[in-house]
Amino acid sequence: MTKESHLRLTPKETDILGLKRKLDLAKGIIEKGGRPSIVRAVCQISKASALQFHKEIHGHGPSAGLLPYDPEWIIKTPQNNQHASIYFNIYQKISKAEIDKMEDSSNDRNATKGEIFLSSYALYEQVIENKPKILTINRAWHIGQQIALTYITGTICPTCNSIYVSIRDYPELYKLCPLCDSITDSSGRVKWKNQNPPTNKSNANDIFSKYTFHSEAM
Repeated sequence: MTKESHLRLTPKETDILGLKRKLDLAKGIIEKGGRPSIVRAVCQISKASALQFHKEIHGHGPSAGLLPYDPEWIIKTPQNNQHASIYFNIYQKISKAEIDKMEDSSNDRNATKGEIFLSSYALYEQVIENKPKILTINRAWHIGQQIALTYITGTICPTCNSIYVSIRDYPELYKLCPLCDSITDSSGRVKWKNQNPPTNKSNANDIFSKYTFHSEAM
């Protein structure tokens, strides 16, 4: 039997999404490990409502601390880039499908950006199956923001023709294919063939700070 939620949203909180859609979306994000601050941003609900819903689902409050804050995470290791690329391609395909649906006048229901985010992550989990989930739903949320701001983009590998993510304004030497430009060392660790030089931290953080939010500030 499904446990009935005692969460009660204010009329203002139900304006953007219907109540059931909003609760389903918040529930799906929290069940996959989403932090209340992300639920607030996606579902447009209050801090108190997000925290209460988290406690109802997990039986305890959320972990303390900041959300992932690393604009260069996608290029630090081939594994990071591969998983980010899987999510990126799924997200782009679902987003395009929704745009196509909007052009169909007979369609009366389109997914919100939050629903696209959750559906993309759920499909990412299916694609990797039982392999380690290197990309958490919280980091996936940040990747979605990077996509929206065109901070990251898809790059086609000239060797294998796969589409992988790269940081748009970074030099070409940072835009490495996780399949063709990586090696496995004697210990079984996968790493880039050529080690990247120091990155421009100031430029990256300036761009990233435009959309990053911390849980304490929400």
